[in-house]
Amino acid sequence: MPDLFRALPNWGVALVLFGTVALLVFVLAALVLAAGSVFARTASADGPTLAESAEPLLRSRRGFGRFDARFNRLAEGTQLGLDGDGAAGWILFGGAVFAAILYLATFAFVPFIDGLIIAGFGLLVGGLTVLVILYLLRNRRRRAIQEQLPDGCFQLARSLRSGLALPSALQETSHYLPIPLSKLFARLSAALALGEATRPALRRAAADADVTEFDLFAEVLAMASESGGNLPAMLDRLAASIRDRNQYRGYFRSVTALARMGAIFLALAAPITLLLYAIFPEQRALLVRFFMTSEGQMIFLAAVILEVIGILWILWLLRRQDDY
Repeated sequence: MPDLFRALPNWGVALVLFGTVALLVFVLAALVLAAGSVFARTASADGPTLAESAEPLLRSRRGFGRFDARFNRLAEGTQLGLDGDGAAGWILFGGAVFAAILYLATFAFVPFIDGLIIAGFGLLVGGLTVLVILYLLRNRRRRAIQEQLPDGCFQLARSLRSGLALPSALQETSHYLPIPLSKLFARLSAALALGEATRPALRRAAADADVTEFDLFAEVLAMASESGGNLPAMLDRLAASIRDRNQYRGYFRSVTALARMGAIFLALAAPITLLLYAIFPEQRALLVRFFMTSEGQMIFLAAVILEVIGILWILWLLRRQDDY
């Protein structure tokens, strides 16, 4: 077996090591998941108790629960079926994979560079890359809520006209709506059924949704609960107004799509150029010679910092596009 490894080139040894480590990781993950399914607590046939229903509401208000609630909101906002634990797992997995790739690439092609330092840098960059991707996808949930809210208002108005109280109407409406608006209505119904005051419950649901249209919806419900009025008629008018806003927002996105695509291509120009230099053998020799000098390393570091600043600046300029 050692003779076989001596016959392999550096990239072959690196590939074998990567496959062995990956196999061990998958086997360990399967064992952990199997153990978790064995010791998991089974759900009660009578449904969740009052304490179990109130625990998520109370946990999000104290200590690290606030940070957990924000991170869970970011993970749910991607509409990828992730929660906070799943998002954290993908961040760690992305960092580990990127670190392993950089370490093995350094071992195979550039053996004179310290692979552990490169692996630590790859762990940081890989985890941050997954976090940035999740952060960029966080608005998918907000857009889905914006699109689903008119139908939700119309359906809630029908439920109220049938004689249901507000908590029951919200619970009934949640059965006819897709995710994520159905989850918001179900949580709001559960909070009102637990005895929470209407305005604080609506304010917390609006903060969870983080959508301007849902703020208007929450204010209409709060005003109707305090001063009365024809709530179904107000919900019908609100739904028509939100639908008009959604149509205008779609027109705005279509008009500004070319500028956004231009910014994306501009941000990807430098990484793609570096990748092309690394692929072709003639340019790769120049690239290796460039990285072997201290001046080249400083220039590369400055280029990476300026690239990150430029991307963050573009994201900051576009940060308000979904708030109106």
